[in-house]
Amino acid sequence: MKRLLSAASVLALAFTMTAAKAADESFTMKEQAKMAGEKVMGWTKSANLGANISFSSSKDVVGQTDGTSETYGANLKSTFNYNTELSEWKNTVSLIETTTKTPAVPRFVKSSDELSLESLYLRSLESYPAVGPYGRLNASTSIFKGEDIQGSDKSYVIQDENGNVTSGPFNASTVRLTDGFKPLTTKESVGFFWKAKEEENVKILVRLGFGAVQVQAADQYAVNGKDASGNIIVQKLENVNQAGLESGFSIKGKFDEKTSYEAGLETLTPFINNKKSGDNRDAFRLTNVEGFAKLSSNITSWASFGYDYKMKLQPQLVDRVQNIHMIVINANYNLF
Repeated sequence: MKRLLSAASVLALAFTMTAAKAADESFTMKEQAKMAGEKVMGWTKSANLGANISFSSSKDVVGQTDGTSETYGANLKSTFNYNTELSEWKNTVSLIETTTKTPAVPRFVKSSDELSLESLYLRSLESYPAVGPYGRLNASTSIFKGEDIQGSDKSYVIQDENGNVTSGPFNASTVRLTDGFKPLTTKESVGFFWKAKEEENVKILVRLGFGAVQVQAADQYAVNGKDASGNIIVQKLENVNQAGLESGFSIKGKFDEKTSYEAGLETLTPFINNKKSGDNRDAFRLTNVEGFAKLSSNITSWASFGYDYKMKLQPQLVDRVQNIHMIVINANYNLF
């Protein structure tokens, strides 16, 4: 019996060492393929946490208000991808948070607040791997409440969805606009993709299909300019439900080993929508447009410089272009 137990122990140890060695070799092969820009089979994951801080102070400077300016930011991006010879399943979670305090507004105000989740599945045709069907899910929102904050009291009026004044004029320095996790935007789409270019330093993807979008914005508000009397207009929002033709274009690549870039543009022309009675805009005038551009350059192994631009046009929700620019120097930490 002791000999059998000893033999079993030796076999178990040998099996464990062999499995560990195979796992190490598999991990090494995956890392080598990833570094070479090749497609890695099976599951891959990554998560990067970044933080940035900015501080400045002025006193008796002509044209400036005395005081200090502080900015604190954090961002998280993680990916969980699964690849086979003919399919790719890409899952991304990203979070961007920035808060700023200036002499003009001596309290911390959020300047960036976005949580985004996306899942994209691509299935290449066996006879023509550059083309195939795709399915995509996306959700995005803000985590914290939104406010319009002024350095001193301003005159406001509140309007309903139809532009009728329901409150005001009244004076305030802070007006609450949105609740946490509102508005919430969800998207679903299916269609066909074309990998126009698939090289180590340049990847171009084009999509065309049928998509739907839902914006949960009921009882939320947005600043909508000023009226003839100079009052700041705060207008009530409503839910948006749309479906129609979706198109998308994205490009991703590297200038060199340290500097990478990424840009994209997508549209949704809502032939199906829940626009208000009396809204005479056709589907093309209600087309949603979203675009982004990113540039990242590694300064050291733990620090990077980045530029991030995002634009959004949702005419049925708010008929104006929303823009965000961010230039930051990040201290990075790879979680896994």
